[in-house]
Formats: sequence, structure tokens, C-alpha cells
Amino acid sequence: MRIVIIEDEMFAARRLENMIREFDPTIEVAAKLESVKESIAWFKSNPEPDLIFLDIHLDDDLSFAIFKEVSICCAIVFTTATDELATRAFHLKGIDFLLKPIIQDDLNKMIAKYRHQPNNQCPVNPEIFNDIINPHK
Repeated sequence: MRIVIIEDEMFAARRLENMIREFDPTIEVAAKLESVKESIAWFKSNPEPDLIFLDIHLDDDLSFAIFKEVSICCAIVFTTATDELATRAFHLKGIDFLLKPIIQDDLNKMIAKYRHQPNNQCPVNPEIFNDIINPHK
């Protein structure tokens, strides 16, 4: 399994990577990205991973902005320190939502859930993106 971690706090990204490796050392972290801009560039020039851990709040924008620029058809787990945007994340069809600080047991259950889902393809529906980002328009 190949994953990408999109997280603007490097300590949190390293911690998540270590937790993933503790659960299953065979999981490959293909990239750790820090911003919307860096993520867009990476997805335009690399094959999609199997799973993305995506922090909702990044320094340069909400991570939802990535979907305006690139089509992503792999499974996504949204992460954030607050649950205020959790509903919007699920409208984008994320397979799970992990509240920070992430607990090892929650991460283990989420990865097991991902592995047992029959279809992890194309969770992001770009047509509903603007309604999710701007729900009151």
C-alpha cells in the first residue's frame, strides 16, 4: 500500500508516519507534502497513492482547494484538530475522519476499515466541491 501524507506541521506528519509504520512497516509513504500548492504539483507529476491522509487546514488554504486543480480517485482520510469541517469532508466522500492528536488504536481501525472496503475508488466528487467550500451561497 502506498500512502501520501498532506500535513503542514512536520512534527505531526512524522508522528503519523511513525504510527503507520508501527501498524504495518510494509506501508510505503510515497510523499509528505506541506501545502496545497506542493500537493497539486505532486499529484500532477506522480501516480496516485492508494490512500491519502489529508489535513484539512493547511498554511496556504483549506486542503479542499487541491480538488479544484487535480482529479483524485484514491481513498482519503481527513485529519484536523477540530471537527468543524468534518461534515464537509464526508460530503467529499472521505472514507474516514481522524481528530488530532491521532490515537494509534483509531489509526489501526481506520487502516483495517480501508483494507476491508470493497471499493476505494474515486471518493472525491468535484461537482459538489463549491457547495462544500461555500455552503451558504
